[in-house]
Amino acid sequence: MIIANPIYDATFKRLLENDNVAKFLIGTILDCKIISLEPYIQERTKFDKITGQLTLYRKDFSATIETKEEGVKRVIIELQKAKQLSDIYRFREYLGAEYVNSKLPIIAIYILGFNLSVDAPAFVAYPECKDLRTKEKLNVHDSFVEHLTHKSYFVQTCKIKQNLNTELDTLLSVFEQENFVSSDKTTKDFPVDTNYPEIKELLDILHYVAVDKDARKELDEELYYQRYVEQTFGEKDKELEKNKKTIETLLQEKKDFENRNKASAKKMKQRGMSAEEISEFTGLSKKEIENL
Repeated sequence: MIIANPIYDATFKRLLENDNVAKFLIGTILDCKIISLEPYIQERTKFDKITGQLTLYRKDFSATIETKEEGVKRVIIELQKAKQLSDIYRFREYLGAEYVNSKLPIIAIYILGFNLSVDAPAFVAYPECKDLRTKEKLNVHDSFVEHLTHKSYFVQTCKIKQNLNTELDTLLSVFEQENFVSSDKTTKDFPVDTNYPEIKELLDILHYVAVDKDARKELDEELYYQRYVEQTFGEKDKELEKNKKTIETLLQEKKDFENRNKASAKKMKQRGMSAEEISEFTGLSKKEIENL
């Protein structure tokens, strides 16, 4: 079956507009039952020629979910999708605004068109609670803690390989960035031999976007804006990554120098040199020398 690439906003929004598909997609990623899902914030990728701004696709839901561990609860599900590494810095801005406005626990889902350092196509990150004295992990389900921390789910579409063994594997395979049938990577070929009715419904929507004239027009328009942004900001992303590596190298060199300096100071101290003399040679403070 020919389907539209769901990494594009024009395609992805069609999936979330279908209540059954949206519940299935989010519930499968979160591994929970979605009882109700009410959207209340939505931002689309749109380039403003006057301001030069490009917004991310972001859709927030007020939801009632049921988990095996905690039962039924009300939460805010913040779903963000981005193709560019530079967009990751805007996630914090949106999440910070959500903390200000929300009175419910927040669960974040990030659909990424770029790779992180984690070698997994999909993973969950959740701050652990530990006893400060014993370092033992604590099982905490306190509303106060939940309101000040949040669980985050990450899907790295570029690391997904086609796998139809489980429901989650099949869903992730829909987002696989391979098997394209168009040079612009807006459409791809996907096997339809799936026994999951929700995925069949999802695939029908993606197939419609791929072949419908009006839907294709919206997708092509997004592709034009995306190419403009990649051309404009691509070099900045490369420079940012280069600077990041340079900073990491310098920090490591600084750490290595400090370790060597302390090792030298320790030897001087063992040989009976005074703290003043050691400080003059190494630049360490008297307190640092005393603590060696």
